[in-house]
Amino acid sequence: MKFVYDTISCDVELYFNDHDTVVRFYDKQREQHEDEIINLVHVDPGHGYFCLKYKGKDAALLSGFLDESFFNSDEIVQAAINFIENVLPDTKNRYVPYHISRIRKTSFSEYNGEY
Repeated sequence: MKFVYDTISCDVELYFNDHDTVVRFYDKQREQHEDEIINLVHVDPGHGYFCLKYKGKDAALLSGFLDESFFNSDEIVQAAINFIENVLPDTKNRYVPYHISRIRKTSFSEYNGEY
């Protein structure tokens, strides 16, 4: 599945847990293949995640974080929210307040399985 806005696009995966949904925005071209994972430490985190938590029949909460180097304007964040409403049509008739953080990657931590 693809998210497209203006001149940019990225791949999207949906993960379902009961009635809740996690949405992952990423670049399929940067995904590691099975033969590359043997000694891999660095894993591309993608462009961000949304978590949609359903609260009864009439409401849901949308939270998440998006990499500001990709989601670099309020308009593209709103387009991503609209995309979720189109992909998950049962959100259209619900009250869905949201809190989305745009983050800047500054560093990372690695663990290679040894202490």
